[in-house]
Amino acid sequence: MNYADIKYPDIQDGDGIRVALYVSGCHFHCKECHNKEAWDFNFGKKFTNDTIEEIMNLLKNHYVNGLSLLGGEPLEIANQEGILPLIKKVKEELPEKDIWCWTGYDFEKDVLNQMYTQNKVTKELLKYIDIIVDGQFEIENKMEDLAFRGSTNQRKIDVQESLKKGKMVTLKFGDEVRYEEQKPKIMYFESFKKSEKDLTKTLESSTIAVNFNPINNTIEENVFEQPRIKIKEEKETMVAKGID
Repeated sequence: MNYADIKYPDIQDGDGIRVALYVSGCHFHCKECHNKEAWDFNFGKKFTNDTIEEIMNLLKNHYVNGLSLLGGEPLEIANQEGILPLIKKVKEELPEKDIWCWTGYDFEKDVLNQMYTQNKVTKELLKYIDIIVDGQFEIENKMEDLAFRGSTNQRKIDVQESLKKGKMVTLKFGDEVRYEEQKPKIMYFESFKKSEKDLTKTLESSTIAVNFNPINNTIEENVFEQPRIKIKEEKETMVAKGID
């Protein structure tokens, strides 16, 4: 197995301060992937026992929460065999450190129902992984500043609970309200044409600011004194952003 990079300290890929291993090799080739160079299984450096020791030494720092496995694709079969000695050693020597893994595979369909039942390496591997974030990156579901993933289709899965129950157990990232309850709204200014006659006199000497309130799904209008303006018909996309 080859690896593209070791990032330390890493605060983007999982809870707390982490050591992140980016493996090489991926067949998904997601549109607008940020790590295209890591699609190539031969990219980067050879993953050796020295690499494992380097990662272990970083993980031994008391302030490090755990190990994150990214790529590339960590759950490509060839990469599973390379990763297994590392994560087994982590859990044996540093059991307090958690292990997160990102995969483009569907956890329920591909990992649990196929890999886990057909591949001994997968069955052994999953014993040591705490959290899997599954699903391919989908540019159409991208949102900025999502916690620990790039698109809203990706899920946070409790691996050990899933294995105990024989079915997928999902966890919350903590920012789901942004897209589960407040869907992006498409608004057309043409919809206000029916009231244009009533607003004409006001518009001659003022501007109406139209604001969408994502909390109660209402439209608020604020009138400000401005020079005369011309109404334009145009499409705007208004997205509800972070709601605490």
